[in-house]
Amino acid sequence: MAVTRILLWVFTFILSSHCSCTQMNNSTINLGSSISAGSNSSWKSPSGDFAFGFYPLVTGKYLVGIWFDKISEKTLVWSANRDDPAGKGSSIKLSRTGQLVLRHSNGTEVVIYNVTSTDSASMQDNGNFVLRNSSSGIIWQSFNFPTNTILLGQALVMGQKLYSNANDTVDYSIGRFKLEIQESDGNVLLKAFHFSYPAYWYTATVNNGNVSLVFNKTTAFLYPIYVEKNSKAYNMTSAAPTPIEDFYHRATINDKGNFQQLAFYKGNGASQWDVVWEAIKEPCTVDNICGVFGFCTSPDNKIVNCTCLPGYSPRDPNIPSKGCYPNVVMEFCAPNSLASDFTIERLDDSDFPNFDFANLAKIEQTDEDGCREEVMNDCFCVAGVFYRESHVCYKKRMPLVNGRRSNPATNNMVAFLKVPVENDNLDRKDKKESPSSAVILASFLSCSILAVLFAAIGIYQHPWAQRYICVQLQPPPKRKPVEINLKAYSFQDLQEASNGFKNILGQGAFGTVYSGVLTLEDEEVEVAVKKLERVIERGEKEFLTEVQVIGLTHHRNLVRLLGYCNEHNHRLLVYELMQNGTLSNFLFGEEERPSWESRAQIALGIGRGLLYLHEECETQIIHCDIKPQNVLLDNNNTAKIADFGLAKLLMPNQTRTNTNVRGTMGYIAPEWLKNAPVTAKVDVYSFGVMLLEIIYCRKHMELHPAAESAEVEYTILTDWVLSCVRDGNLESTVSNDTELLSDYKRFERMAMVGVWCICSNPTLRPSMKKVVQMLEGTVEVEVPPLVDAQIF
Repeated sequence: MAVTRILLWVFTFILSSHCSCTQMNNSTINLGSSISAGSNSSWKSPSGDFAFGFYPLVTGKYLVGIWFDKISEKTLVWSANRDDPAGKGSSIKLSRTGQLVLRHSNGTEVVIYNVTSTDSASMQDNGNFVLRNSSSGIIWQSFNFPTNTILLGQALVMGQKLYSNANDTVDYSIGRFKLEIQESDGNVLLKAFHFSYPAYWYTATVNNGNVSLVFNKTTAFLYPIYVEKNSKAYNMTSAAPTPIEDFYHRATINDKGNFQQLAFYKGNGASQWDVVWEAIKEPCTVDNICGVFGFCTSPDNKIVNCTCLPGYSPRDPNIPSKGCYPNVVMEFCAPNSLASDFTIERLDDSDFPNFDFANLAKIEQTDEDGCREEVMNDCFCVAGVFYRESHVCYKKRMPLVNGRRSNPATNNMVAFLKVPVENDNLDRKDKKESPSSAVILASFLSCSILAVLFAAIGIYQHPWAQRYICVQLQPPPKRKPVEINLKAYSFQDLQEASNGFKNILGQGAFGTVYSGVLTLEDEEVEVAVKKLERVIERGEKEFLTEVQVIGLTHHRNLVRLLGYCNEHNHRLLVYELMQNGTLSNFLFGEEERPSWESRAQIALGIGRGLLYLHEECETQIIHCDIKPQNVLLDNNNTAKIADFGLAKLLMPNQTRTNTNVRGTMGYIAPEWLKNAPVTAKVDVYSFGVMLLEIIYCRKHMELHPAAESAEVEYTILTDWVLSCVRDGNLESTVSNDTELLSDYKRFERMAMVGVWCICSNPTLRPSMKKVVQMLEGTVEVEVPPLVDAQIF
């Protein structure tokens, strides 16, 4: 009997030890459990359908993620570190204190969940990874933080978003497309979010309160519902494969910007996901599918082929969707430009839809020849699209986005593209003459050359002429390449347009800004003329190079450059006029305080504009003077960053002062005061200061606070916020603000982003990409380091 008890005890010990070590088949994951990258181990759901662990990439790195584990195509459906893959030897651990932590092989740690009330975890059969407390209640779940996929039984609620992968086979980082349920009106939409364009697909569930996107686990139908009414808007899915339990199901936004419902048969022989439903039937209608100056074709409305427009070459031949650049950069509106400098290419069944932003003008009651002439004769126009049925021609401006060919061909439209002539073509063109003209010209030149030769010999041999004749051979002057595709104005043009530079809008570090009116396309347009001062005396080429960088930027949250003047010592820039003035006046003016929602959207727009300047435009631009005075608002209060790209034009002594450019006191990053090298992190710091100003609607420096103010001892906003964060009392900063208290979760997230941005150590500050992700709520905002008081 004793032997039996001993054997039973030994067996029980071995079994319990094995289970506690592997945790592979037990649905409960205990505190202290961990997985190492490269070990091929994972935490599986009870059925084994899903696994949680390290998902291997073709690059040799790993994502902490969830995937379908039983099928040949082990499809990833969720990831915690899609923008920061881990190396071999990294580990994911459910610590004994209840934190879910990714530890990279270099020793750095990323906390996925940071609350110590966790008691256990489990990978569920519906694909949801959950953390539970001691009462078995769910305190965290992956379903609340979707990446690019929702699963059967999962619902996407307002405020949640799906982001496509950069590439569905090799790069799982955040791509160019987004599916979201707009918090403002409940509309479910797809958009190319980096460009801030309107949606290219939507459900029209507008102004219906709380809306969710449901993936019904019983019917496998996908549809939006009105939560308050508990009613379905309509079915997206018309038919799902049955029986439902015989298939795996997912709904994903792919790297082509399409939102699709897919199914995978569980039986033997299945090898791929089949499309059950998709939002986009014609893939070339997705915005920015082939990048700037790219051209999209699809032979079967399934495959996407990205090529370049005539006269353009791919930025990355291996990834055609990145867009293209011009083979010849020329200024169509330069005074010395000629019609022979370019040709007009005809593209049948082609279009350049890019909303009103791209349209220069709409010409009605015309024909194909008339549209072609409009493109030819308008120096601002680079393309035109003629619609045969309506007899309308839409003239387009730079840059061309969304170029595409219709499929099937409708024969309803034709596009005309202005293409610069390359030099070798010019040479060939000069040689093409009629035979009769060539004979006459050759005879004339032969006689002329002989006459000149005999005369030259006679004169050269004369002794008197020898003292004065100096033969100097010079190569023929080369045609000067034009640097940029912007309108070149004379100084007199801009002087007259601005009423003799009398209509002053404002004065800043770069110079004085005047309002004016210019005639563009037979229409008077209000513009802002910036007269640059204290600019380095550079040659024409150097100045145009800097202006070219500014002219090639294209983003909804940047002020658009329309033209320039580079005449003698005059340096002027012409911008679109922003009717609603500066962000500074908007926030701190005498009118009623702007709403919290409008301030939050403005902050996000500025962040997206800076992200574009730092990482997405052709040449990285560091602004160096981010502040509310350098952010302008259009008629819709859309924030647009001004004065970007001008820092390189400054004189060396125009830095680090309290009024001049390249930093304004209060917004200057601490490293500048230590003469450290300037990086994009200086803009991140300045943005953090301004972000706090925006959300609190309070100036960064208040030298004379009101006597009754509860914060009278604090004259610097960042000091006050940092002090409250250190004390764990951030809520006290808005204790009397009902508008912010009603949306405290979003306010707290944005305030913490601001604290991250103003870290005195630039290496701790996030990039603008991560700042935008945190502001959007797609990346969790961790507890920021409580740095010492900042140096101003």
